[in-house]
Amino acid sequence: MLRWGLVAVTAVLLVVTVLMFIDRFSDDPAPAVPLAAKPETAPDAPPASPPSDVTVPAAAAPLRTEPEPVAPVRAAETVAPAPATTPAPAQTTPSSPTEEPRQTVAQFADRPATPKPVVREQQPKLELARQSARPGSFSLGSPVDCTLGKDCFIQQYMDVDPGPAAQDFMCGHLSYQSHSGTDFRAPNLRAMQEGIPVIAARDGVVRALRDGMADVNVKTLPEGAVDGRECGNAVVLTHEDGWETQYCHLQNGSVSVGKGQIVRAGDRLGLIGMSGKAQFPHLHLSVRKDGQKVDPFRGVDPQVACGGDYRPLWDSVSGQQVTYQAGGILDLGMIDRQLTKEEAESGNSSVTTLDRNGQALVAWYIVFGIRQGDVMSISITDPDGNRVFTQTLNPHPKDQAQYFAFGGRRTPPGGFQPGAYRAEVQMIRDGALHDRREMIVTLR
Repeated sequence: MLRWGLVAVTAVLLVVTVLMFIDRFSDDPAPAVPLAAKPETAPDAPPASPPSDVTVPAAAAPLRTEPEPVAPVRAAETVAPAPATTPAPAQTTPSSPTEEPRQTVAQFADRPATPKPVVREQQPKLELARQSARPGSFSLGSPVDCTLGKDCFIQQYMDVDPGPAAQDFMCGHLSYQSHSGTDFRAPNLRAMQEGIPVIAARDGVVRALRDGMADVNVKTLPEGAVDGRECGNAVVLTHEDGWETQYCHLQNGSVSVGKGQIVRAGDRLGLIGMSGKAQFPHLHLSVRKDGQKVDPFRGVDPQVACGGDYRPLWDSVSGQQVTYQAGGILDLGMIDRQLTKEEAESGNSSVTTLDRNGQALVAWYIVFGIRQGDVMSISITDPDGNRVFTQTLNPHPKDQAQYFAFGGRRTPPGGFQPGAYRAEVQMIRDGALHDRREMIVTLR
């Protein structure tokens, strides 16, 4: 009996050891969750990581890239309007005991709200890098030919936190676990299709490239459809002293250079796209020195993880352009009906003229980098300066990579008064105006 007891104990210890070994060396990616849930259900999912930009080497792929772990996606919040039973500008949905509180639900007002003073235009706070690169050292120009904060935005930065959390170089939340680059995004698909040039950030030689992959949201593809090609259509440039820059997710058919070609800083490489492992149109820029990833906002060998006295790689000109925007309003539009997040992201759900006898008058907006406690407000003003709709949501319950909402008023009997209507969206942070955008549409 003693002998069989020893054999049983030995077998159990052997199984435990094997399981520990498998768990230690397993690197299967975490399952991804959708970028946004359907607005009909308006779920309040717990925060997760935003879309990852992963470049994994594959024998069959001509573009040699560097592996990155895959992170799940932080779902965007969706707020849908509901018919109003009172003229109040907002309505709060009670939370379930087992769920986080849901966001305020937009509604259609039955009559105009009391007019409020208009806040002057204020752009989001843009913070310059603390110092420019040393004269004569390796430096980079902007990799995109667009105006940051206006027709393109940096949505994600490199993760500088060495632990399980994620932080950008300013100690902010515009990153996710193990993100190894900088994401320059287009505001919507229409802007992507119209073309935002991706340009060489420095003189170099084309080491590798890929083209021919479609611009589609990876969540609509079968699982594993882009394995080994997560970077999508791309260009890799080599520079002096072991430096490399890599440009991912370029638009299908837009790559305009050839392998071995010498390029100069500012030369066009392609266009911002949504190829590979991407869920929104953007350029993912990676920078490497001797094969090691480098955050261009911190430079080589930073002394602290975040918020330090850095030596960024941006040159003196780009240092004034490639600035830090801690979240803001991506897009704003007006339409004559309710709409989905996908319709808003298309860029085709905003016009300059509408039928005054349509279903409704609705203003919608998309923001990025919204923080817990931020307050969003929306209003529509008629040609006489009266508010026909106004709403201020409750303080936002959590940090999110992206957030979509809309609200408005149903068309009254006889239609709206003809003329110019102004929609305004404000983002309030810590009691101060953080960002503001407006647009005008003519009702006929």
